[in-house]
Amino acid sequence: MKKNLNVYGQVLLSVFFGIIVFCFWCFVQRGALNYQEQLQMFLFNSDYFVQRIIVPGGLADYIAEFLTQFYYYPALGGLILAFCFVVLQRLTWMLATYHGARDIWYPLSFVPVLLLWFYMGDESVLLSFVISLIMAVLFMLFYTKLSYHFNQNTRRKVVSESITLFIGIPVFYWLFGPCVFVLVFYVLFLEIAHRKQIVIGLLSILYAVFVVLLCAQFLQYPLYRLFIGINYYRFPLAIPYMQIVLMVLFAIFPIVLYRLPPVRKPDLIEWGIVTVLVFGGFFMIRGGFNPVRYRMIDDDYLVRTHQWDELIKRAEKHQPVTPMGVSCINLALEMKGSLPDRMFNFYQNGVEGLVPAFQRDFTTPLPTSEILYQMGMINSAERYVFEAQEAIPNYRKSSRCYQKMAECEIINGQYQVAARFLKKLRQTLFYRSWADRAWTYLYNDRKVNTDPEWGRLRKLRLTKDFLFSESQMDQIFGLFFAHNFKNRMAYEYLMAWQMLERNLQGFQRYYPLGRFAGYTEIPRSYQEVLVYLWTQSHTSFNGIPYSVTPEVCDDVTDFARAYVANPHDPRLLTGKMGGTYWSYLLCKK
Repeated sequence: MKKNLNVYGQVLLSVFFGIIVFCFWCFVQRGALNYQEQLQMFLFNSDYFVQRIIVPGGLADYIAEFLTQFYYYPALGGLILAFCFVVLQRLTWMLATYHGARDIWYPLSFVPVLLLWFYMGDESVLLSFVISLIMAVLFMLFYTKLSYHFNQNTRRKVVSESITLFIGIPVFYWLFGPCVFVLVFYVLFLEIAHRKQIVIGLLSILYAVFVVLLCAQFLQYPLYRLFIGINYYRFPLAIPYMQIVLMVLFAIFPIVLYRLPPVRKPDLIEWGIVTVLVFGGFFMIRGGFNPVRYRMIDDDYLVRTHQWDELIKRAEKHQPVTPMGVSCINLALEMKGSLPDRMFNFYQNGVEGLVPAFQRDFTTPLPTSEILYQMGMINSAERYVFEAQEAIPNYRKSSRCYQKMAECEIINGQYQVAARFLKKLRQTLFYRSWADRAWTYLYNDRKVNTDPEWGRLRKLRLTKDFLFSESQMDQIFGLFFAHNFKNRMAYEYLMAWQMLERNLQGFQRYYPLGRFAGYTEIPRSYQEVLVYLWTQSHTSFNGIPYSVTPEVCDDVTDFARAYVANPHDPRLLTGKMGGTYWSYLLCKK
């Protein structure tokens, strides 16, 4: 009866662990799932399979990319990762029990998986590494069963083990990559632990090294990549030490578990281990996920899914400080029609917070391209997306990028180019229906013109090519607004640029254009600038030619008194006074 209770308790503990993993990825780090999904494009055709399988570890990469495409829906992504983690933990324990590990040490079987979870805080770790580890532990389990099956016949046992390793090592290496060294080191540790004979283990390691060196004669990859994995990590030149640590840990841990001795008061020890793992795992995993980096990933996810309210809500709790984060919140405010009213309620870092300078990476250009796209700068938006895709370190194509480039080409009327993007997307799982719908727009200008989004952007875009500098973006905003007075976003970014540059003369020069933007009242930040300009040459508000609210007049009076009394008063940087343009202009350098 007690044994049954132990088994049920172990299963419940694994299920509870799986639920935690699911909730973490589905609700806390759903942006990370989107990040992984958008950096690949899994195609359902034979050529794609051949491209993956012709390199070592190709099958693991193919399976991983097949599963990663389901990250498109965070709930499915969370289920996949929870399943992988629980399977890996249970296989580790099954392997330990074959050697006679005691039930009291069951909670320790979560240690390797927790470290793997910590390692996956590095967003460049690919799911193919997890898949390869699972397959390695499965192979180890098969090898152990085979070893115990011939336990009474030493000769047959050696022959069967040798044949298994002779065939299995090269096959495993080609299909799943360098995680074959998890297997061969496990064989070495197994030999040492059970029979004190290391011949088979040493020969297995030498044979695995020989297989890798043999492959190097026919593959145009650096030797170190053949040893650490072509598809385990997104950056080809990086060698993460944690990957090596985990490979060694999964090789030796099942044997360590069985070598642990029995103890008195097992219930106390067992619950003590669980407690340490819960609290230690929490802080370890929390430390493994860089908050600044993952904040940027989450912002990009919210921009991609147009969750503007959520972006604003998050920024109200935790102010963004990076150019990308500030540009995302400013875009969200613009899309909700409140940028000129609320932009100085949030941290501003100059014009970099409107349109960040181009960086040659595969993350920051994507939300910037959305800013340009929504304003009607279609060619620039497509260029940013294209550059982001080409900067992906492992040379993958991106479904998200293909989708946006197809949209840009449809808006521009370049239907033949758009068709090339759509053909690829029609071979995917989750973009196929969108691509089929977009296909009906090809060579149909009337349908494009009547589309709520594409038709609007086609009217906003400029049809003549020109060159411009990123330092002259305000002139481009003005050009787009002059082209179409319905492009209020261009006007508001033009005025925001002048305010963030503290160019009050430019503000005065462009402000009259606002009569074409369709305002029913002057936005709050514009009022603050106009009142400030008025007070520089007048001692009262009498005769002010603008429709400035009494509230703004009262606020500027309070701010002026506090500033004159003490320019370094902390109240000028926070609270109601800190959320004004006067605070940005005079106090925030």
